Amino acid sequence: MEMKKRKIFVDSNVWCYYFDKGAKEHLKVAQFLERAIKCQTIVINTVVVMEVAHFLIKNLGAKGKDKVDLFLSLPLRILDFNYEQALAAVNLLAKYSNAGIGGRDATLLASMRTEKVNEIITNDSAFTQVKGIKVINPIQ
Repeated sequence: MEMKKRKIFVDSNVWCYYFDKGAKEHLKVAQFLERAIKCQTIVINTVVVMEVAHFLIKNLGAKGKDKVDLFLSLPLRILDFNYEQALAAVNLLAKYSNAGIGGRDATLLASMRTEKVNEIITNDSAFTQVKGIKVINPIQ
């Protein structure tokens, strides 16, 4: 009987460090994330895809597009961000905006709730203010 992998959401800032070999955080993040990819179900949403694509293409041009293609070839569970999640994200934004959660962060929380994921790999400390979420910072 195959053991079910634990689901974990990965924030876009972590992916940016992972693909940017010039970032001081790259080595720690790469080692951490490669282990996670092997033993956990990695969940992201289409908002994360676009944010990572924007970062890579803006900073690396044509080479950035190649890295986006590599990113999308990884074994990821990519959730579509739809109207129902937008409504949920607005409610989460209203609830947690004073804690530092912004609009994009709220989309991550909405996707996490939809997929029943309660762990996030991120360098964004605002997520520590959200009840029921375990924050894993690979840089610390």
